[in-house]
Amino acid sequence: MDPNANITIEKKALREIMIARRRSISENSRIAMSRSIAEHVIGMPEFLNASSIHLYLSIAVLAEVSTAPIIDSKLVNNKKLSVPVIRNGNLIAAAFRKGDSLRKAQFGQFEPEVLSFVDESHLDVVLLPLLAFDEKGYRLGYGKGFYDRFLTRLSDKGVNPCRIGLSFFQQRVDELPADSWDEPLDAVVHEHGIIRYT
Repeated sequence: MDPNANITIEKKALREIMIARRRSISENSRIAMSRSIAEHVIGMPEFLNASSIHLYLSIAVLAEVSTAPIIDSKLVNNKKLSVPVIRNGNLIAAAFRKGDSLRKAQFGQFEPEVLSFVDESHLDVVLLPLLAFDEKGYRLGYGKGFYDRFLTRLSDKGVNPCRIGLSFFQQRVDELPADSWDEPLDAVVHEHGIIRYT
């Protein structure tokens, strides 16, 4: 069998396990842990020194780490925020401000009703959702490859923002099956602290 096919099968099985594991966390616990994660994130030098931050709008039904506490933080008041929007199979950064009117998009994620795309070359930090992470800094996403292509596109242009995954600690695994196109993270922030990959 093609080794890539094996990796695809492994990832699919692991996604199901990790989605179930994340959904097994009570809502109150997820809220509390998301607040702890936000506190760690906003204390990072990379975040404090950033002027342009890309972050996802969390999807409650998927039990993702909530980015609301980060968006609500006064420390983002003077920063330019952008969120992912999918167009023609690509992830593009769209400007976002707290209070913007949102609409639900094709994969259940929210996006601004009025789109204004940002200059991605100015991104300093990218906060990513994930289903699992490992000791090498690889993340398991939802399988569409949007973030991998996004990060590759940025690096091809010489743009290298700090890549920070947001995760509950119980999503950690020793080693993830990785494809050649999987883009590693610079750090993962969980409720207990920060793991850096350098």
